[in-house]
Amino acid sequence: MTDDPWRIGVIMSQSGVTGAIERNQLAATRLAIAEINAMGGVLGRKLHAVYRDPKSTPALYRTHAQELCRDERIQVIFGGHMSSSRKAMLPEIEAHNALLFYPTLYEGFEYSRHCVYTGAAPNQNSVPLVDYLHRSFGRRLFLVGSDYVYPYESNRIVSDLLRSRGGEVVDEIYVPLDLKRKHVTQIIDRIRDHKPDMIYSTVVGDGIIPFYTAYREAGFDPQTCPIASQSTSEVDVARMPPGVADGHVIAAPFFDSLRIPAALAFARAFRLAAGGPIPSTAPAEAAYFSVHLYAAALALAGEDGIERLLPALYEVEVDAPQGAVRVDRLTNHTHLWPRVARIREQGPYEIVSHPAERVAPDPYLVRISGLPEDADPIAFPFSAARY
Repeated sequence: MTDDPWRIGVIMSQSGVTGAIERNQLAATRLAIAEINAMGGVLGRKLHAVYRDPKSTPALYRTHAQELCRDERIQVIFGGHMSSSRKAMLPEIEAHNALLFYPTLYEGFEYSRHCVYTGAAPNQNSVPLVDYLHRSFGRRLFLVGSDYVYPYESNRIVSDLLRSRGGEVVDEIYVPLDLKRKHVTQIIDRIRDHKPDMIYSTVVGDGIIPFYTAYREAGFDPQTCPIASQSTSEVDVARMPPGVADGHVIAAPFFDSLRIPAALAFARAFRLAAGGPIPSTAPAEAAYFSVHLYAAALALAGEDGIERLLPALYEVEVDAPQGAVRVDRLTNHTHLWPRVARIREQGPYEIVSHPAERVAPDPYLVRISGLPEDADPIAFPFSAARY
């Protein structure tokens, strides 16, 4: 018997284009570790995190994953935000027979035995979001995203889902992660030209704020033509000028203003741990319950090697702030509680789509839940062969 700590790796950026949201995830990760250690750790052993800051740079995620696995002999790593960061880390994680907890929504169409996906899969975000947009605003959609894998694939999924409901995509544009004023102007000009019913944005990181701000300054009304997003969070809204975000649409399993006991308790604990009025986010909530899932599985397995830890992970469930969650043994994705909300700056977000029950992950959209009963499945070419 040993009292040596369980050593885990945490690779989350504190700077760069996704620094703001990853600092939010890091704060939630630290909170979960502190809670577990305050209760005596796992099997009498505390958790000890080895932190790395990849500065929003995919190559550094890979370097840090290699160092943690090879040099530090760490077998479980938490982190990654953009899909490019996950894809950079996974070859090293797999090569060292380690396990990655990836706490961010993503585009789906991926499986690795060495990755536990605790953010939303497309059927848990994109499907309810498209249902709400089509029902509430119309059929003409404008797509805008950052220039990397998640926006391309998420936009493809959303456009196919909307077309299955009789909608159409009027335009599609991609801009650099390092968004400049000229790129924002180009987006606004094309929205003005095409006059869509709604916009779906997969712009990520620091570019979110100038895009939403320019949209407001251009005179567009989010009450009738909103920007809908899965990648915009409370952290981004808090950085926008007053009035800019109100009325826009977000899809996520968790919101900082969610009014259920577990969510309220988490939001309070998060603010105390963060040392100020900092909102928690869906990626932060996923980072938080990822550590608790790991701890529950570790207590059952008795060791942190993947051969024992992963089977144990399929047997446990934790009461996350969004509701009870568990990992699916067939996909390594998580059963979650999808929600859609309108942003309300002067009060709690208005949740306009609330799940009656937990939704199983369907990362390859095999079931394509939410399609009309008379839809022709041949029209929806979701194929793993493309990835």
